[in-house]
Amino acid sequence: METLSSFLERLRSIAPLAYAEKWVLLGSLAGVASALFVTGFYLLLHGVVRLSSKIIGSTYMLSPMEADLSAAALLGGYEPLMFYLTLLGGVLASSILVYRLAPEAEGHGTDAAIAAIHKRAALIGFRIPLVKAIASAIAVGTGSSGGIEGPSVQMGAGVGSTLARLFRLSFHDRRIMATAGIAGALSAMFRAPIGAAFFSVEVLYKRDMEMQAFMPSMVSSIVSYTITAPLYNYMNPLPSIPMSVTAIYTPGALAHLVLLGFFVAPFSLLYVLLFTGAHRGFNRLVAERRLPLVTKPLLGALLAGVIIVVVPVAAGSGRGVLALALEGRIVEHLPRAEGVVLGLLLVTVAVLKMLATSLSIGSGASGGVFAPALLAGSLLGLAYYHIVTPEDLAPQFFAYVGMAAFFGAAAKVPLATSVMVGEMGGNYLLIAPTLITALIARELVGERSIYESQLPRRPKEEAVTAELLLMLYKSARRVLVDEIVDRSYPTVKPNDTLGKALDAMARSRKGLVPVVDEEGRLVGVLEPEDIDEALGSGLGLNDPIHRARVRLAPRVPLGSTIEVAIERMIARSTDYVAVVDGQQRYVGVITVDDLNIALAFLLADRERPTGRR
Repeated sequence: METLSSFLERLRSIAPLAYAEKWVLLGSLAGVASALFVTGFYLLLHGVVRLSSKIIGSTYMLSPMEADLSAAALLGGYEPLMFYLTLLGGVLASSILVYRLAPEAEGHGTDAAIAAIHKRAALIGFRIPLVKAIASAIAVGTGSSGGIEGPSVQMGAGVGSTLARLFRLSFHDRRIMATAGIAGALSAMFRAPIGAAFFSVEVLYKRDMEMQAFMPSMVSSIVSYTITAPLYNYMNPLPSIPMSVTAIYTPGALAHLVLLGFFVAPFSLLYVLLFTGAHRGFNRLVAERRLPLVTKPLLGALLAGVIIVVVPVAAGSGRGVLALALEGRIVEHLPRAEGVVLGLLLVTVAVLKMLATSLSIGSGASGGVFAPALLAGSLLGLAYYHIVTPEDLAPQFFAYVGMAAFFGAAAKVPLATSVMVGEMGGNYLLIAPTLITALIARELVGERSIYESQLPRRPKEEAVTAELLLMLYKSARRVLVDEIVDRSYPTVKPNDTLGKALDAMARSRKGLVPVVDEEGRLVGVLEPEDIDEALGSGLGLNDPIHRARVRLAPRVPLGSTIEVAIERMIARSTDYVAVVDGQQRYVGVITVDDLNIALAFLLADRERPTGRR
């Protein structure tokens, strides 16, 4: 036990290091861990896709770099009934796994990761990314219309959060580690290290960035790319296209970039409305009818499966056929048409992909929304080309710009998406034109986002004072301790040994351990200093806790407001308060970190425009 204690002390010694030293080390660890985790997820996904392609009767031979059922179904054929049943079975198995083991892993993981960073002090249990990896591989691998970005983001955030708890980092540093984990995971999955770092800091807000996390995210992203790129022979995930700088920056070409932004924006808004509407509609249906949670994704799969079986391009993440779209060859697999008719046909396929994704992931099936958006956006870019037929510019160029603008506007990440598209396509000349169109589309779409947990901007740090804290809580809305109490603290009894208390503290990575009696009533708490004092006074690890000094912790009953909890902390000069029920039975603990994150969300809620909640 003493060895474990000394080991933890060495881990905690990282925290006081200078900013650069600390985050080069921690960012590198986040990059290594997220790269290994996401690579395992990709290999599992590839295995499920290969099995599914055989079950549905496809003759297409997947390469080691392919892990999407859309290519197998479109290029190798399929038996419709088996395809439909495979999709339903995969979603059912995936959803049972999620709702029994980790309900937080449902739906698109990016929004869940954002919510955890903003609302839950970046506390993400390790079981969540583990369940997310398996559930997403099953759902997306069997044909559910969802991407792999969402699962990757939630896995990366979970890995970063786990490392932060291991190193006993502060609330602020834990958020940075979760953000760095996101960057490492995306870099491993999409092989876009710079864009992944931008995405991790841009996706948290609608009009701001978490710039304090940029350097750790960049380190994590580069380390992750260094580990995973050799596995793919350093090949870009998307096909490169020839480009002429002189052709891009003519007045006519710039005009088309502006017009494409206006063309894509309504569809980007439609994607947001379809997805958020499906998400709320399925939740309301299950709540009103009192149906089991697993009913949601199963109903979504029943509806989406009809679209997917008729239009196999809508299957899976769409990455399998994205190369066809970016090379302009997707039209070979559509009914023969030209000009405006072909353009409208491409728009129809893009809308069907949006609808299938909204029904699948919006209903709670595990997956993401990024890769489907790339496919839909590329189809819209091609549609614009065939409708307008601009001179001197290739259709592939519009496919690339369209996908960046479409998702950049829907998710409020125009910069990150533009950089990622340039990196994935192996052509940095794409960044400037895609950013122009993405920014225009983003402004036209407005504040609506497919990630509902995004905050408008970072809360002002200077606002966080004790007096203003109380004022904000009192003036905003009635917030109860029930909403933010942390129930995960392990407890000990007075007759347990000091060694057991120290072990509980070490395993939970918490700064204290509550002491409760046989009926569960709170006796007090032990902090590390109390155990050190007891051992220094001659007690041993095998001595009972009641022989040591047990602190009388400040406490508040369930149903109390946050103002009461703050006042109790101030009165007792602590950074925590225990929560008890009406019979003084222990419920959980609230710390200053919990209050900070609740305050951040309240500040954002106060600033949110009316009608956009």
